[in-house]
Amino acid sequence: MTATGFADRLMPSGSRPGSGGGGSAARLAGFAVLYVFLDWLSYIHATNAFGVTPWNPQPAFAIAVLLFLGQRSLPVVVLSVVASELLVRGADAANLLSILLSSLALSFGYGATAQWLRGGRSPGFPLATRGDLYRLFAGVAGGMFFTGAIYIGTQVAIGTAGIADAPATLVKFWIGFVVGVVVTLPIILALADARLRAGMRQMASDRVAILQVATIAAMLWWVLRGDPEQHIKYFYVLFLPVVWVATRHGLAGASVAIGAIQAGVVVAIFDAGYPTPAVYDLQAVLIAIAITGLLLGATVDERTRLDEELRVSLKLAAAGRMAGAMAHELNQPLTALVAYAASARRAVAAPERMADVLDGLEREARRSGEVVRRMRDFFRIGAIELRPLRVDALLAELVEAQRPLALARGIEIAASLPESPAVLADRLQLEIVMRNLLANAFEALAGIDGPRRLEVSLQAQPDWVAVTVRDSGPGIAPQVFPRLFEPLASGSPAGMGMGLVICRSIVEAHGGRLRVEPGPGAAVHFTLPARDKSDE
Repeated sequence: MTATGFADRLMPSGSRPGSGGGGSAARLAGFAVLYVFLDWLSYIHATNAFGVTPWNPQPAFAIAVLLFLGQRSLPVVVLSVVASELLVRGADAANLLSILLSSLALSFGYGATAQWLRGGRSPGFPLATRGDLYRLFAGVAGGMFFTGAIYIGTQVAIGTAGIADAPATLVKFWIGFVVGVVVTLPIILALADARLRAGMRQMASDRVAILQVATIAAMLWWVLRGDPEQHIKYFYVLFLPVVWVATRHGLAGASVAIGAIQAGVVVAIFDAGYPTPAVYDLQAVLIAIAITGLLLGATVDERTRLDEELRVSLKLAAAGRMAGAMAHELNQPLTALVAYAASARRAVAAPERMADVLDGLEREARRSGEVVRRMRDFFRIGAIELRPLRVDALLAELVEAQRPLALARGIEIAASLPESPAVLADRLQLEIVMRNLLANAFEALAGIDGPRRLEVSLQAQPDWVAVTVRDSGPGIAPQVFPRLFEPLASGSPAGMGMGLVICRSIVEAHGGRLRVEPGPGAAVHFTLPARDKSDE
């Protein structure tokens, strides 16, 4: 069977185009042959009259058929068990009733286990999370105990075995069936899952996997050499390669590694001289190895999926932040464009003003395009265009540009802008910072009674330049202040909560710092490093 998936060969005929009832019958017939073959292969170290063996992979395939095809395939499972009793275990055909009852007991146990695993879900059983594995382990542990109880109970009831050996035989039955299902069923389910099949293909192409397989083979040889009675003492070292494979290849790799260990153990116990109690000891430890490896592999897969989801979320968050920043910054030039357009309508009656209005329209349109380009580059790759800049001259220009708007709103602007050393800065981005801070101050002063005052001051030192924008407004609300630099946190009903986030990002990209003083009134301070003389 190829890695295209055991489930593909078990799927109902109606679920694949062009498949008919004949194909489904052929698959079920193939399962019956496989069940008998696996029972023959594993019929070693049989226990007394009950015929219990320490390794039983065939129930895993029976449960898989019932998982994918549903309970309608149960008659085929019953017939397969009957055939196995006759052909492999040498049951007397004259005792057909006892054979049928024993086969029904096993098949009913398989069906109940599959039904519990499947629950109300669609055909199959997922192996996507640790929760799925917990359900699988619980279902297999409980289902195989239930199966063993009704099978052994049936044998005792029909008189083919004595009750005295039943308790010890039930324990052996449980170990042999659980190890067969826990090792084999995850491989079947992995082959039925496209994601896990891809993991197996990736493992096959990984050079380290060759070393891992060689390590498992070497450890098996070392553990299983010498006196069989002593093998259990060293069997625990096989946890190490399983952990190694699971942490590198996840659940798909863990299932393959555990299957390889089981195959090595089976080869060893085919030796007729191998003591049966030692076989059961090894298989009990293998159950622990299988559970550990599969859970670790599922944890690694979940971690990988969460990392991928986090990367996608971060990309979406960055894109949303950039979109919000652009929308925030375009609001000002677009508002100016609307104002110029209104002025153009009024200038129709005064043609001598038209040239100034058109100049303003062109200037703001170009600025809009430049804002989009530069903000995109800044948020995508952190690009800034550093050139020598006199901050005092830039602030004086911006303050003068804002005075008409301030006067219209009854706001007094005071500026203290002594001559300062040049800084290496991106002029457009510092304009964005100042326009945001001035716009925030105007908004804070809009709804207050009493003096409306805005101060812009500059302090210069040989190594740094500090800018302060202070207003006489009500200050920042206490519930907003702790989240002031979080995107979408705004104290204004009309605000987007992006202005200060953008300002701090730009200032820090220039090597400076930005902080906010809560008030009363509000003050925003930011510093920029002065231009190094070596740059001149």
